[in-house]
Amino acid sequence: MGVASSRGLHNTLIDELWRRAVAGIGPFAGASAVAADAVAATDDDVEAAVRRIVGSHVRLAASTGLLSSLGGAATLVVTAPAGMTGLYLLSTRLAAAIARLRGRDLDDPVTRTAVVVCVLGADGVELAERTGLDLVNASLLSGLRRLPPEVRAQLDTRLGYRLTSRFTRRGALNVTKLLPVVGAPFGAGADAMAMRTVATFAQAHL
Repeated sequence: MGVASSRGLHNTLIDELWRRAVAGIGPFAGASAVAADAVAATDDDVEAAVRRIVGSHVRLAASTGLLSSLGGAATLVVTAPAGMTGLYLLSTRLAAAIARLRGRDLDDPVTRTAVVVCVLGADGVELAERTGLDLVNASLLSGLRRLPPEVRAQLDTRLGYRLTSRFTRRGALNVTKLLPVVGAPFGAGADAMAMRTVATFAQAHL
């Protein structure tokens, strides 16, 4: 039985996003390398490095959103899956790089869960709170560490389902992307805004 069939699509999706975001793939650098480069460029100023990474990822998200929107409806069937995958890969790398800069261990499954929560934003926080986390009186990371392993595994599964649904639900695509060229700025703006939202959650919770 293959990995996808034994673990389920939702878990496999998170596994792949995490592996590629942290380790990198081809010319796409991993989170640790991105964090190290940002620290070197800011003379070991961690918060300046965080701001540098946020800025670069917002610009990358805008450019990929622009390119995936240029063809309109004629190319949407091809560019939308690639654009959406790229956006979530960038989002995961952004949040993981912030976690690394803040001294978090990227090999720690708790860190991974926290990063995915941030990638999902308000949806992720809602799922965490429904699992029993009191984020008013505890940080996300400390709250996750207090959960029994089996409960955290349930949260991981729910996060995987929610992430998978974003890839597959019909309402995931902005209708403006159906308009060639005209829709491109909207695609760029939407993806840049989505990346800023991930950055806000990551900076607050990691």
